[in-house]
Amino acid sequence: MDAVLLLGPLYHLPERPDRLAALVEARRVLKPDGLVFAAGISRFASLFAGVFEGLCRDPAFVAIVERDLHDGRHTNPTERDYFTTAYFHLPHELEAEVREAGFVTLDLVGVEGPGWLLSDLEARWADPVERERLLWAARAVERAPTLLGLSAHLLVVGRKPSR
Repeated sequence: MDAVLLLGPLYHLPERPDRLAALVEARRVLKPDGLVFAAGISRFASLFAGVFEGLCRDPAFVAIVERDLHDGRHTNPTERDYFTTAYFHLPHELEAEVREAGFVTLDLVGVEGPGWLLSDLEARWADPVERERLLWAARAVERAPTLLGLSAHLLVVGRKPSR
């Protein structure tokens, strides 16, 4: 393959050895110089969603977030729709896993930027002028190491070495 998209499997694999196995398999099927696009969920996504959506009023949600922040292991023991069992990466952790699987990392970006936190995102996105402002803001911070965790999703682009 010329490229492999891992746009979900890594965060649905809560155990590190399983994530590394998925990345190694992606490397195996790639041609030399092939690209992998590996997505992860930010360690801080549930915290930000909880604050902006008012979910932190629920002590059960707060307990889930505290675990997310502590070790990245997102588990939801409730009947509420607080996402499924997953792993939430720190940006540098996702990049390190991609490197450990044998890739040369080419880029690490925040996917959504700060716009995903807006309560009126849909209305702003519908306005072409506002959409351009949102895209400008996202581009301004998408590679800023100190702000990568602000985005709900992270994306690492890696290249399989030619030898």
